[in-house]
Amino acid sequence: MKTTEHLSYERLQVLENIARAASEGNYWKKVEISDHHVTREERERLAARFDNDRRSPLARMRASAASRLADGLCDKFNKTTSISGVENALEIGSGAVITSNHYNPADSTPIRMLTEIMGRKKDLHIMIQEANMFMGGAFGFLMRNCNTHPYIPTASYVTKKFMPSMQRLLAGGGLLLVYPEAEMWFNYKKPRQPKDGAYHIAASFGVPVLPTFTELITIDGERDNDGFLPVRRVLHILPPIYPDPEASVAENRAYMMNTDYRLKKSLYQRLYGKDAGAPFDAKSDIAGV
Repeated sequence: MKTTEHLSYERLQVLENIARAASEGNYWKKVEISDHHVTREERERLAARFDNDRRSPLARMRASAASRLADGLCDKFNKTTSISGVENALEIGSGAVITSNHYNPADSTPIRMLTEIMGRKKDLHIMIQEANMFMGGAFGFLMRNCNTHPYIPTASYVTKKFMPSMQRLLAGGGLLLVYPEAEMWFNYKKPRQPKDGAYHIAASFGVPVLPTFTELITIDGERDNDGFLPVRRVLHILPPIYPDPEASVAENRAYMMNTDYRLKKSLYQRLYGKDAGAPFDAKSDIAGV
């Protein structure tokens, strides 16, 4: 990638991983080189002890502190962020599953901005991968405490803890942010084929899906330590997708997933003037390069 030699060695490796995964059509592939790989022992320990409902006073205290930290991060990350289509979000008065493209460790913060505009910031919860629970520093504290819900792939955890807590959350008017693309691809502009977990949750509990998609616009400025130019974000809120009360969970899951992906691909084509299925090109597909 001769045109990206100004990037740091680590970011170049990530870019090469994205290019390889995109060429393979493997849009859920892990591309970051420093992500923690969860062992079986860590998974079992995490599944056994995690308090999904924040029942303990200590968990609630940590959640409150994490929320204040997230507010500060939100202000820092979104100095130039704008939101389009807020009226689509205001249509929802119940619990809902919010979907978003996954392009940055702080990409939940524009959604946080949205829920504040909606007057529902306290309703925001985030489904995360189990590996995020092992992050260090401030991000690690947020991942473990800021109304996050790790998806831990053990049958006992999913059936006895995770899904029941999702049911309580959504029935109580919660807004669950899920990244159906699974893995973060840094500054990747295109929508990726979603996994069906977000839509299974929505279909199982009869709540709408609110699709969102963040447009990434490279702007002039000083390159950061990894060699990236600044990026301005526009959060686009698409029309809610409601389940059909007469349809089965499987039918609603497929319908909501396919509709979500179709809406995002159509928006991408309108925003960027190219098809989401076009071959990967680092200069046009990665913001800030």
